Amino acid sequence: MSYIELINAFERWLENNCLPSQSQLLFYKFLVIFNRSAWAEWVSVDNLRLMALTRIQNESTLIRHRDNLVREGLIEYQKGKKGSPNKYKINTSILKVKTQVETTVKMEVFPQVKTTVEMTDINRQRERERIKKDISNEISKKERPPYEEITDLYNQICPELPSCVKLSESRKKAIRARLASGYTVEDFKTLFQKTKDSSFLTGGNNRNWIANFDWLIKDSNMAKVLEGNYDNRESRQEEPNDYSFDLEEYERSHKYTVPELAEEK
Repeated sequence: MSYIELINAFERWLENNCLPSQSQLLFYKFLVIFNRSAWAEWVSVDNLRLMALTRIQNESTLIRHRDNLVREGLIEYQKGKKGSPNKYKINTSILKVKTQVETTVKMEVFPQVKTTVEMTDINRQRERERIKKDISNEISKKERPPYEEITDLYNQICPELPSCVKLSESRKKAIRARLASGYTVEDFKTLFQKTKDSSFLTGGNNRNWIANFDWLIKDSNMAKVLEGNYDNRESRQEEPNDYSFDLEEYERSHKYTVPELAEEK
């Protein structure tokens, strides 16, 4: 095989075989050396020269890439005697045989299998797109705020309050805002539990006012409920059951005003 034929044969060999880039460079340098040596069967080359040609700075790295070529059958190697360089031989037969086989296969088999291969490629592409879509949907589910989980907690824990039936955009926006500010689903669960346990938020006030989902998930209201501003007081729990709430007195004792309540409603 001529110099150009060897280069083309090696390129075709690389299409079906994996070889590190520095190992490839080393083989090309061997082609250059053999070409300059008039294609002698064996050529002696010392490691320092090969390292200079390939810009490999470590001899152990050079040896590793040389061994790659030997293992693939691209070159043969004979260790030189003490003080003598190593000997190398390019195994053109492996490239020649593979090239001939590949050419024969392409000429005789390719026309028959072309349609099958094309259909296989189409099916593989469809399968990749399906997997990509499934992954995308799974990621979307994981990243999607837990709207339903939060509304379900509210409806389960606070059945005496107005039910949250529809997830409007304004409600989703409020939930996202609370989650973005650092609240968790567990905080919402605590919010609803405190609401359920609060006499004031469940109608035990002189206005018969009760909280609802929209009021509870507002930023300032959620903070107040979680901080215990609407918790029942022991002194009030000890009063007779027939007492009536004085809303203004309750508001003063719980650190909020009537205008503030009206605004939050």
